[in-house]
Amino acid sequence: MSSIFWPCDVARSGFCYGWDHPALCVAGVLEAEEDSHADVLLQRAARSAEVQALIKICGTPRVLGRCVFSSFARSSYPQPDVEMFCGPSRACSTAYIYYHRHDANSLRFYALGSNGTRLFDLQDEVLRSSLKHNFLHTALSRNASDTGQVLVNQWNSAKSLEQLIEHEQRAQTTVIQEPNTRFKETSNLTAINKKIQRTIDGIQSSTNLFWRVASFVFVYSREFSIVVQQIESRARKLRRLLRGVQPVSNGDVRLKSSQYIEFYNTLWIILNDLIIGIALRQFLRQDRQAFLHLFKFAFEDKAVHRIRQILLWLDSWPAGLKLNTELSRFYSHSFMGLIALWNRGFRTVTPLIPMSLSALEFGSALGVTMALAMVCDLVCIFMAHVQLCYLVSVTVYGHLLRLVASLWNLFRGRRHNVLRNRTDPWDYDVDQLLLGTILFTLVAYLFPTVLVYYILFATMRVSTILVYASLETTLAFMNYFPLFALMLRVKDPQRSPGGIYMRVEPTRGGNGVDVSVESYTLPLAVTFNQYVELWKRLAKHYHPLRLVWYVVSGRVLDTIPRTCVHSTT
Repeated sequence: MSSIFWPCDVARSGFCYGWDHPALCVAGVLEAEEDSHADVLLQRAARSAEVQALIKICGTPRVLGRCVFSSFARSSYPQPDVEMFCGPSRACSTAYIYYHRHDANSLRFYALGSNGTRLFDLQDEVLRSSLKHNFLHTALSRNASDTGQVLVNQWNSAKSLEQLIEHEQRAQTTVIQEPNTRFKETSNLTAINKKIQRTIDGIQSSTNLFWRVASFVFVYSREFSIVVQQIESRARKLRRLLRGVQPVSNGDVRLKSSQYIEFYNTLWIILNDLIIGIALRQFLRQDRQAFLHLFKFAFEDKAVHRIRQILLWLDSWPAGLKLNTELSRFYSHSFMGLIALWNRGFRTVTPLIPMSLSALEFGSALGVTMALAMVCDLVCIFMAHVQLCYLVSVTVYGHLLRLVASLWNLFRGRRHNVLRNRTDPWDYDVDQLLLGTILFTLVAYLFPTVLVYYILFATMRVSTILVYASLETTLAFMNYFPLFALMLRVKDPQRSPGGIYMRVEPTRGGNGVDVSVESYTLPLAVTFNQYVELWKRLAKHYHPLRLVWYVVSGRVLDTIPRTCVHSTT
């Protein structure tokens, strides 16, 4: 039994044309007197650049045979009587598999999906055996995925091929009737297309030049400022929009659909960003004084005075915890001096806070993502004193941990071999053991004080990182949310296919079955694939167990590198 792929909307008699490799796939029907006339018309249309682009991804079309439709039909799909010029003989039984010829302008298409090695998913063994393809050209060795992709390209290009052939027929008629007018119209359209293409090329070249200069400047500053990274991200989006204006050179509808979705998804993200940013700007303007008062109160009361109170409380043996008096006083005075120095600098720039709020309002007019980026930078700037105190405490704590590890090896009679990166047995002298005992006594008495102050600033640093991570996640959500793709999935699922399957339904008379090719809807997991990868990296970097391990081991806590965020988007 052989199978023929037949379009669902073709039900007229004539000469059917299409492809005979990797399977017999009918693209349409030509109404001609003889097969030679149909072949000439097909060859004439194949000279155009559009058909040549289809040939590269589908193969060369040819006249396959003659089809005749009876006056009565027992099926909801067309049932032709086909006399094939190639392929199976009339004695061989034929099974028709129907597919939809999607218009290229509708951007509907078939796709193999993630499982590209299997063309169809049939549960019935009888139907699976009856729908085997008769691959005639066995000389070309292709794997299953390449063969399936060529066949899917033929389904997607069938309607475009018919439209190009009809356009060629109308063009021949127009040339015979009105040759001069047709030539003038074609020349005018060609000149207009050339001007449009030159304009787009000029914009693209200037954008590329700007992109190179901007990248050279941003590469050194984007690791320190989220605002610079957001400007770079917005420039990338604008460059993507200009790139989406240019048409796809070949006839692959998948690339056209991908370009269409990318273009409008980027446009929707920018417009929604601007709309929400303008609303936030109005909100900041209306409550300007309240925000200024809240900011001053939150910084001076929470980030300065409250930390001073905690340091004084730790210096006075809190809850009966007897810390080392001298070391605790040194810690307390040193950290309060750093905080006082930072508070003095904050009071110096206090008159500039309204300007910062004005800059935040201006950034909101450029989008809510720009406002979030500015807030991230402000959090880093105004919490720098906590970061500085944390770095001092974690440095001392890390040195004490390494000293404790060395003393542990000393009392066990072992020594770390740096060259081989292992611990070897070693015999220590008496004076070395005595010095180790003295150092161990010092560490035992000083470690609780160092630990208490380290836990204080490590907790503050973790809280700052969690706030920063929340802002960074919200920023990534606003920058790369697939809003248009989700809307398109709800509006027209066939424009975002995620695979193909066979739908089997009984005929009207109930004597047989009709088999048609349908599309799965693209899974949400694929749509949010970048978000899943981004969330995995954020969750891995900011995992609570990882943060706790870094705190216990005395390693420096830091935010996630921006390269890990941009590589997924």
